[in-house]
Amino acid sequence: MIVLTIVLCGVVTWGPRVVPFILSKKLTFSKGLNEFLSYLPMCILTALFVQGLLVQQSQGLPTFNNENILASLPTIAVGVISRDLMWTVIVGIISMAALRFFM
Repeated sequence: MIVLTIVLCGVVTWGPRVVPFILSKKLTFSKGLNEFLSYLPMCILTALFVQGLLVQQSQGLPTFNNENILASLPTIAVGVISRDLMWTVIVGIISMAALRFFM
C-alpha cells in the first residue's frame, strides 16, 4: 500500500509538469502567444528569487534575508557578465557556502 501511494503521488506530481510540454509540442501557437510564453520563465524565476530575499513576518511588512542578499550580489554579477547559467549557479552555491561557513 505504501509503495502504491508513493507511485501514485509521483504520477500526480509528474503529470501536471510534463503533460503540458508534451501537448505544446504537438500544437501550433500564434506568434503573439509564443512571445508571451517566452517571458514566463523569466517572470517565474524572478518571483522565486525575490521570494528568497524576503522573510515573512507574522505582523507587518516582510524583512530582508541579509544572507541571501549578500550571496546574490556576486551571483548576479557573474550572471550579468558571463551570461552562463552554470557559472551563475556555481558562484551562487559557493557564495552561500562561504557565508554560512564564515558567519
